[in-house]
Amino acid sequence: MSKHTINFWLLFILSVAISAIIISVFVKALKIILMVVLVLALTPIVYFVLRLIFPTRKSDSDKLRKRD
Repeated sequence: MSKHTINFWLLFILSVAISAIIISVFVKALKIILMVVLVLALTPIVYFVLRLIFPTRKSDSDKLRKRD
């Protein structure tokens, strides 16, 4: 095997390894971004469902009073 062939295979293996690392980092970042977006989208829905399940009762002291 000549030096050019060895150099080619070394660069090929190195480029495949670096590409795999970059893709795995990208996928992890994409998962984190997707999780944040889903949490932000579902938070209001869960909030309103919980308010329907556990209704809050207002007492008379919570109301604003009239000025004399």
